[in-house]
Amino acid sequence: MAFWRRGTRQDRTSGTTPRRLPGTPFPVSPSLQSVSTYDPLDDQPGTEPLAALRSGALLSAVDQANDAVDAAHDDWYALARSAAVLGRTQYRSGDAELAVAAFDQAVRLYNDNSRAMGHGTEAATGLATLVDCAGRAMLLHHRQGRGKLADSAFDVGRLFAEFLAGNGLTAPASQLLGRRAAVLQRTGQPTSGLLDSGVLSLLAPQDTLREAAWAVEEYLESPGPHTLAEALRATGAEKQHWATALTDALTVGGGRKEDRWSPTLRGSHLAVLPNAARAVSRALGDTTGTAGNGWRLTGREIHMCYSVASGRGELRHTLSDHAELWGGLLLALGRDALRAGDTPLAADCGGWLRGLLTQTLPYTLGTSWGEELRAGAEGLPA
Repeated sequence: MAFWRRGTRQDRTSGTTPRRLPGTPFPVSPSLQSVSTYDPLDDQPGTEPLAALRSGALLSAVDQANDAVDAAHDDWYALARSAAVLGRTQYRSGDAELAVAAFDQAVRLYNDNSRAMGHGTEAATGLATLVDCAGRAMLLHHRQGRGKLADSAFDVGRLFAEFLAGNGLTAPASQLLGRRAAVLQRTGQPTSGLLDSGVLSLLAPQDTLREAAWAVEEYLESPGPHTLAEALRATGAEKQHWATALTDALTVGGGRKEDRWSPTLRGSHLAVLPNAARAVSRALGDTTGTAGNGWRLTGREIHMCYSVASGRGELRHTLSDHAELWGGLLLALGRDALRAGDTPLAADCGGWLRGLLTQTLPYTLGTSWGEELRAGAEGLPA
C-alpha cells in the first residue's frame, strides 16, 4: 500500500503541477501579508506552493515546494525557481538555515546558467529571481551574524540588478537597494554608493523605502526563534537526548555551501523522530511565548521529516512504529493553531491527520490511540 501524502503529489517524471489543496483557497493569513513592492515570481508557473503559503497552510506549502524540487532535477531553470520557492516556504514554516541554503542554491543555479538564458522574458524573470534570492540570503546571513556572506550575496545581486536596470527593468535594483540599506542602517554603515549612480537615477525612492520597511518587518525584526537550534534552546530541552539527536540529524550549515538544501536532501532520519514527536506533542498544550514558538517550529520540522519518509516509501513497513506519534504531533499542532486563532493552519493539520488515519485503516481500528486521533481530527476545521 502506497503511503499517503497530503494532496496530490507532483508527478516526478512529467513535472506537472499538483492540484490545489482540498478546501483552498483559505483567507490570507494576516501574518503573511507583505509590504514588498515587487515580486518576480508573481503569477509565474511552478509557484503554486506560494499560494498555499499565503493561505496559511504552512505544512502543505513546504511539502509542495519540496516535491517541486524533487521533480525538477533534469531542468536547471525549473530547479532554480523551485529552490527560490522552497526558500520562501521553508523560511515561514521551519528552520531558516535550510531556507537560506535553498536561496543560496537558487542564486548559484541562476548565476551559473545566466549566459544560457538568452534575452527574453524568461531570462528577465530568472535574473530578477536571482536578485530577490540574493537579497533574502543577504538578510538571513546578516541576521545570523555572517557579515561576509551577506556582503557576498549583495555583490552577486548587485551585478545582475544593475544589468537589468540598464535594460529597462529597475524593480530588482530598487528591491535590493532597499534591503541593503535596511542592513547597513542597523550596523551604522554608510548607505551611499551602493549602486551605480546611473542606475540610482532610474529608481523611485518610495519603492526603495518600502523594500527597506519590508526587510525590517519580515526578516531583521521578525521575532524568533528562527532556526531549529534556536527553537530547541527556547524550549529548554536542547540538552535532552532526543533533542541532541534531532539537532545532529537535521542541522544544516547555512554559513557554507550546503548540499542538503532541501528537506529530501536533508533526509527523514526516522530513528530520531518518535521521541522528538512525543516530546513536542506533550509540551505544545502547556507552553506559551518564545518557548511555545520553539516547540511549534520543532514540531513542523519533525512533521516534514515524516513527510519525506512517506514520500520515499520508508513508512510502508514501519507504520506501526510511527503512525501514532506522527498523528499525535499533527493533532497537537492543529489544536495549538486553533487556540491561537490560526484557522488555516489548524485546517491544514487536520487535513494531514485525516489523510493519515484513512490510509492506516484497518490498522488503527480498535486501538485506543486510533480512536483518540479520530475524535481529535473531528475537532479540527476541514
